[in-house]
Amino acid sequence: MVNIRDVAKYCGVSAMTVSRALNNSGQISKETKERILKACEELGYRPNFAARSLVTKKTNMIGLIIPDITNQYYSQVSKGVSSYLSLHGYGLLLCNSDRKKEEEKRYLDFLAGGRVDGIIIFPVKPKKEDYEKILKEVPLVMADNYVDGLNANFVGNDNYHGASEIIRHMVKQGFKKIGVILGPTSSSASNERLRAYKDVLAENNMEYQRDIILESDATFDDGFNLAKVLIEKGVDSIFAINDTVALGVIKYCYLNNIKIPDDIGIAGYDNIQQSSMLPVPLTTVDQNGSRMGKVVAETMLNLLTGGATISKKIILKPQLVVRKSLRES
Repeated sequence: MVNIRDVAKYCGVSAMTVSRALNNSGQISKETKERILKACEELGYRPNFAARSLVTKKTNMIGLIIPDITNQYYSQVSKGVSSYLSLHGYGLLLCNSDRKKEEEKRYLDFLAGGRVDGIIIFPVKPKKEDYEKILKEVPLVMADNYVDGLNANFVGNDNYHGASEIIRHMVKQGFKKIGVILGPTSSSASNERLRAYKDVLAENNMEYQRDIILESDATFDDGFNLAKVLIEKGVDSIFAINDTVALGVIKYCYLNNIKIPDDIGIAGYDNIQQSSMLPVPLTTVDQNGSRMGKVVAETMLNLLTGGATISKKIILKPQLVVRKSLRES
């Protein structure tokens, strides 16, 4: 079996230099590193990461827990995280909580057992006490849903700004009775978007009607099922917590010969790829999942190297994307 000394001899360098190249330490020239990596490939050398982690107490792996692997926004996030970590010599261990609190807890316990150097989590129905113990065991970066009082780094989008922009646009287009399909009300993202909705209605002297604000688990099926409820209540438009929910609403409308945007306006949130590919493209808010992934990964690596401050809060600005699913004013 080829070992690190064989690679060093083949390249005419020390074993320490080979180790630095494989650990992406940056203490050797680019040319030397490339020569060593090429030699490893030619000789068939594979570092024993399990043995290395026993010595260094590092795995060079980061855990990522997302709530829905089928949601394209989280696919974009995962790709952004993976790309950034790969550039810096880290691997990614991806876990899907499936929006289930018990699954999230199981993955947190699994990852915190020495399998990763840090955990990035997009939490489900977050509560402070759910993460305090984990925070003492492993570096943790929270994303999307803020947890009050938790002493952890956080990266999120400006949900209030994004929702304000899209609701203002809907009002400008002449919609008077805007139904809303939220995510869980324990989610800070849902609460901020609802707050924006209320404020925009107040700005325009429009009545807030609690019965057309519906909570959901933010799935496609929720969109399909709750569209019927809202349409029966006489809404002229629906703002969905994400594009996946909006797609469910759109399917219900198509199956029931309800024309978009003539009979009802639909707006989403996230700007997933399908939103631009529909027969009537969806007006939405672009959260830029790839950017989010890069920033949460960067925050984690800064935390691991001592460059991040505890309780650092980073808020990214989303952008309104106007398409054809809302009628012209």
